[in-house]
Amino acid sequence: MIRTLLLASIVTSLCLAPAAAQNSSPSPPPPALPPQPSPPAQAKALPSAADVRLAEAIVFFYVRNDPAAVPEIFAALKNSETIARTGLSRATLAGFFSMLFLQNRARVEGWIGAGGAYPPDSKSVLTFALWQSGNTDLIASLFHEEPGFLRDKPGNLYTLAPSRPVEMDLKWGAFFATGNPGFLATLVDALDPRRPLTGNNQLDKSIRINAAQGLANNLRQHEVLERYLLQRAGEASGPYKQVLDALLASRSVAFKPGPDRDGDFSGSIAMLKLPDKPAADGGASEATALTGAMPQARRGDTIGVSVLFSGMGLQKDLSADVSYDIKVTGPDGTIDPRSTQEGVTALKEKVAGRFNLVDSRSTLSIHFEPDDKPGPYRIDVLLKDNVGGRKVTLTRSIELLDK
Repeated sequence: MIRTLLLASIVTSLCLAPAAAQNSSPSPPPPALPPQPSPPAQAKALPSAADVRLAEAIVFFYVRNDPAAVPEIFAALKNSETIARTGLSRATLAGFFSMLFLQNRARVEGWIGAGGAYPPDSKSVLTFALWQSGNTDLIASLFHEEPGFLRDKPGNLYTLAPSRPVEMDLKWGAFFATGNPGFLATLVDALDPRRPLTGNNQLDKSIRINAAQGLANNLRQHEVLERYLLQRAGEASGPYKQVLDALLASRSVAFKPGPDRDGDFSGSIAMLKLPDKPAADGGASEATALTGAMPQARRGDTIGVSVLFSGMGLQKDLSADVSYDIKVTGPDGTIDPRSTQEGVTALKEKVAGRFNLVDSRSTLSIHFEPDDKPGPYRIDVLLKDNVGGRKVTLTRSIELLDK
């Protein structure tokens, strides 16, 4: 049996987008974003892996704050269908680019390139962001137009008290770009039932509902947001504290750790039957997930073994450090020394949230040779959260058939 370590990729659950802008709401302060065009039929399909990566590049941008990731986002803006499939509203994108442009003034012109390459809805996002970030001079040079709203002074996204979903989405976009939960302070304030808002009961109710939904949807994916809400709950009292405590409790209810766990930290072993040969078209063949308590394999099969986990501790700067020891025991009870690995790095980098599902960075590959003994092969893993100081023991078996 030949076993080698292969590179695997991280898998995160896509962050739910904040409430989309409602076209039925009153027009926001200038410049108003245009109505969202009706999506084409194919946009209703489930997002592809590329769509998920693009959405995550925006929603979790602040984690790595890597300018090298920006050109891909601008390339996507040139295709309205691609952007629509991310599930992010134009207002969210406008808030995101506003802060990105504010913090990277020297790069903006090169990032945008030829303004004529963008469809109208993308252009509206970019011109708004240029105006909001104080880069109005670039609107004329890149897009060859001077919108009437340039005479107006942009407001402050940080202190903006939203009165409609489109303004809430602006603040969410700013948070995704910076990771500063202070952009969401007014949304958290709106959850205080004693705090006066607009004076219109119906509008106030809508603001509070949308604020609560956006915070709840994003809470599990963003550790900085959970920490901020914990701080605010600790400072609150009375009905306001009850609302914040209930919001934080909703995250715990939504999170379902695996049966093998140590506190929030849990994991499982995943097995895949790797393809024997490339696809007919020359592309990569898909692996097949092996399910059940005792999946089966035949001689000549190659099985990929990876470790899934979530709930790990994070340092103050969002750094995670998870590793594992692994070994495979054959049908005769002996441990194959070639399978034994200790201190294998599963994850050692910054991540947005503790509760996003992660696939270990390394995968054990098991190839069954013609002379391997039939019977059950047991895979034992000791999964270690080196930040949180927790450990989980995982076990799974696969049966090698005699024929």
